Amino acid sequence: MSLLAPFPGTSKAPPDRVGGKGSSLIRLTTAGFRVPPGAVLTTDFFTPWFAELEQTTAWEAFLHVDPEQWSEHCVALKAQLATLPWSAAQREALTELGEYLARIDGDRFAVRSSAPDEDHSAASFAGGYLSLLGVRTDELEDAIRNCCASALDARVFAYKRECGLVLALPRMAVVVQQQLASVVAGVGFSLNPINNDYDEVVIDASWGLGEAVVSGRITPDHWVVDKLTRGVIETEAGAKQIEIVLNDNEGGVRETAARPSKALSLSDAQVAELTELIKAIEALFDQPVDIEWAFADGRLHVLQARPITRYVPLPPELTTAPGERRRLYIDAALSKGLTTNAPVSVLGLDNLQRGFSTIIESWVGRSRLEPAPEDELFLFVGARMYMNLSPVLWIASPRMLAKSNAPTDMLMAKTLETVDRKRYRSANGPRWLGFSLLWRVPRLLWGVRGLLWQLVKTFVAPERAYRAHQHMVAGVEQALRDLEAEGLRLDELHRQSGAIFIAAVGTLMAALIVGQLSPRMLVRRKSTEECALAEQIERGVPGNVVVEMGIALHRLAGLVDRSDYEDLPALAERIERRQMPASFLQAWDHFVTRFDCRGPQEMDLARPRYGDDPQIMLQQMAQLAVADALDPAALHRKHVLERQQAYEALRSRFGPIRGALLRAIYRRNELFAGSRDTPKYLNLLAYHATRRRALADGHLLVAAGRLDSSEHVFDLRFEDLARALEKPSLDLKALRESRISFTRKLSDHVRSFPAVIDSRGRILRPQAVDEVPGLLRGMAVSAGLARGPVKLLRRANEKRIAKGDVLVAYTTDPGWTPLFVNAAAIVLEVGGVLQHGAVVAREFGKPCVIGIDRVMDRLQDGDMVEVDGIAGTVRILEPEIENPPPSEPCGLT
Repeated sequence: MSLLAPFPGTSKAPPDRVGGKGSSLIRLTTAGFRVPPGAVLTTDFFTPWFAELEQTTAWEAFLHVDPEQWSEHCVALKAQLATLPWSAAQREALTELGEYLARIDGDRFAVRSSAPDEDHSAASFAGGYLSLLGVRTDELEDAIRNCCASALDARVFAYKRECGLVLALPRMAVVVQQQLASVVAGVGFSLNPINNDYDEVVIDASWGLGEAVVSGRITPDHWVVDKLTRGVIETEAGAKQIEIVLNDNEGGVRETAARPSKALSLSDAQVAELTELIKAIEALFDQPVDIEWAFADGRLHVLQARPITRYVPLPPELTTAPGERRRLYIDAALSKGLTTNAPVSVLGLDNLQRGFSTIIESWVGRSRLEPAPEDELFLFVGARMYMNLSPVLWIASPRMLAKSNAPTDMLMAKTLETVDRKRYRSANGPRWLGFSLLWRVPRLLWGVRGLLWQLVKTFVAPERAYRAHQHMVAGVEQALRDLEAEGLRLDELHRQSGAIFIAAVGTLMAALIVGQLSPRMLVRRKSTEECALAEQIERGVPGNVVVEMGIALHRLAGLVDRSDYEDLPALAERIERRQMPASFLQAWDHFVTRFDCRGPQEMDLARPRYGDDPQIMLQQMAQLAVADALDPAALHRKHVLERQQAYEALRSRFGPIRGALLRAIYRRNELFAGSRDTPKYLNLLAYHATRRRALADGHLLVAAGRLDSSEHVFDLRFEDLARALEKPSLDLKALRESRISFTRKLSDHVRSFPAVIDSRGRILRPQAVDEVPGLLRGMAVSAGLARGPVKLLRRANEKRIAKGDVLVAYTTDPGWTPLFVNAAAIVLEVGGVLQHGAVVAREFGKPCVIGIDRVMDRLQDGDMVEVDGIAGTVRILEPEIENPPPSEPCGLT
């Protein structure tokens, strides 16, 4: 096999031989783009070196050290690679390379690392590997060796760990390419990387070589261009502080001072030519790309092109064609009960859609009309649950939409306030807004009559309604658990569990609505004392199943010796074998019996729960089993007492009318505020039964050779599994691949799902406000003041939360509750006063601030911050404050 792949001259080469960069250059050259010629030393050229390194003690040592020690071990590995000799085959390939390069104009070359795992859709490794410019012929061998050695940099291994890639010895290819003495160069993006708009090209440019732009050494000239009209949307002249050019007398490059002229580095014609080039490369790759380009000798050249790794793709069902009127969507999966920032599985999304449709149909009946795509309100597609606001804008203003979303997602509300109604309202009024709506209003009133009647009874006779509610909840819980034991088929189990839940919706919703009555509506907003007392009244309510779960898990964690948490698999095995004290096993069994349906990202059927995997519980228990950890049970008792005292204090401030209203609200809040999470708990019992039945079917399909893993049933729909029973010839493996293709795309590209996005991918954000350096502003949802080091978490069990850490997350669900116990404070990007994180933070007395745009990018692990749960701010403290005395979060008293 040849160790050299020249271009032109090689029509196609797989990335595992020539690396991502080399594969892209060969593809571009073959397609006819103007690419400086060169050749790739393939991975086979360097394989002997890495094979030899793999046998060394230096590599063995690297595999067994903490990431903090990678740097020194990587230096040792690179030093060892530098001593490895060229083999006869390598020498032959280098000779062949020299002969090929001799036929290329010029005596300077760009030498770039080209790893198989870089420049593809899931990982770019941008800036991770080495590129050397202006290399002379006599310097090529050293440059090639140095580029190969960059695969052993600690930053490369850190990036691999971040992307979830295997930390094995790397494979590497190296590109040697004609070096252009460019007059102007830079980068271009086929979508706008700032707002994700698919119809905008972004160009950054500066004088000289593109290294000044790529390295971030300068502020480049900047253009945003409309792909459709080719009109320039935005132009901004950069400072272009330095210029990087080829070194005339020696190899390499040198810096020169900035040109005195403030002229733009590209003409209008060049911007237009670049725009067409970027669009053409995007069409070739069939996905968004970023490129490096250069103008040299009066012509435009492509230096690199790679897929954009971080952007938000939309499924076809949500996407409109370029130039069509755009639709506006909100991601309801972030804050409307699901609270997940991960793609939802195929079966999980199908389950959510069926449950949602069942509730809606029970209220308004089955629709006789298939809505047009632009009129569809709720869309369960693309592994998310979206709501189409464009037709809603016919009957609601952006301000109204913002107000309705504020309780669960303040950031979304701030964004919706500034939406351009004329731009995003659908061109025509939705069909459901016509005469059919007149029929549906009375049908809706009839459908929700049970809920309205329960609401009246709950408000008028709260004591009797409470007893009926408790009796009903116990009955539904037992019925759902009994249903699982009946061995029903998956579709029948799903139908019957849904019917049981629907029958209870009226009672559950009535309790939830009445429970949200708050003494805040009675206090004078300018009275700080009354507001503080009202907030205390909202804490310490009984009956919240999530709070009870946190208390029970903390109590369970205390029954295990701390040393046992050092080996969780061994501890799980001892529990499985019942080799633990009887007191612990009794508490364990009780917890699992009641909370087996709970766990992180629990609204997705595909996610394992406490009842599926004991290590999920043990990981969270290990975080709770620390010295002097907060006791949530003791804290809850304290809040119960403070609640009663606050009620008496507030009532003493009121006259007879406000006092009577306060007494009524207080009692109803006491009885029903804790029921906030009860509907979800019952729903999850049904989900858990459905999950287990689906897994049982999965085992049968694996035994029949139709699936490779029982977990793969979650990559199919209910209808797929039903058809599988009726049609043994149905190719489930192929069907699964088609079902999860877009989910894989999301996993590759998306770190955080945006709250508001339009049908051409544009992410809408809140209106920018003047910022104070080091101060992040959000919304206060739980009072108190605390300092501590930041701990960023994207998944519930990603890292351990030590006592005093400030937990920073995009969004949380009830499966995160145990993490709140040790945290000094909580900061969330997505949420509102009624979102799970805010409710639990208030109950645990932890300061909580939500609604800080891009907080996951603006903070990093270890930052010392002060979280003010009254002002709604997060202040980044000066670096010298590294070890402040530990502080407990303080609530208002």
